[in-house]
Amino acid sequence: KVKTVCSKILANLEQGLAEDGGMSSVTQEGRQASIRLWRSRLGRVMYSMANCLLLMKDYVLAVEAYHSVIKYYPEQEPQLLSGIGRISLQQIGDIKTAEKYFQDVEKVTQKLDGLQGKIMVLMNSAFLHLGQNNFAEAHRFFTEILRMDPRNAVANNNAAVCLLYLGKLKDSLRQLEAMVQQDPRHYLHESVLFNLTTMYELESSRSMQKKQALLEAVAGKEGDSFNTQCLKLA
Repeated sequence: KVKTVCSKILANLEQGLAEDGGMSSVTQEGRQASIRLWRSRLGRVMYSMANCLLLMKDYVLAVEAYHSVIKYYPEQEPQLLSGIGRISLQQIGDIKTAEKYFQDVEKVTQKLDGLQGKIMVLMNSAFLHLGQNNFAEAHRFFTEILRMDPRNAVANNNAAVCLLYLGKLKDSLRQLEAMVQQDPRHYLHESVLFNLTTMYELESSRSMQKKQALLEAVAGKEGDSFNTQCLKLA
């Protein structure tokens, strides 16, 4: 319903009418400002719809919705294409389609300057290797990202997971524990804690005591909305 309202107002403005469909007396500059405002609002609505569809696991419609958002936020095209590629890879399991989207991201980011574009391309390559069970190569890409951005939590977490799959449990545990100790407020989130507690279970019969220590650390940093199921205490 919100999308319909936004679309109708935008159509009225583009036809030279007022937002409510009546006659308009605003200047051309004012009209263009209103069009930009309502295009931005419609883009946010479409993005929210795409997120909801993703949570509902309707991946085909979610991908269509994310595609439509690019029209309203062209400056976000690399991030949106990366997201669509990761849906194809991680949710649908379609490696070829994911690879195509990641190649499109690389073409778009070649026109951009800055560190974020390079990190995005490296991250996509790392996830692609993860999807192909090529953990050594994935770890190499995540490590390269950390060289460029040492505080990148996603790269840090996934590099540790790669070490686990490469049979280096101790190294993996050291990396995750170092993350959490270095900056608890930045790194104490659910995916990191789930991986850490899983490794504690693999590493030691004292895993419950270590999980309880993590719970105490979380209690001092997070609010009541924190999902403690990631600590696997039950």
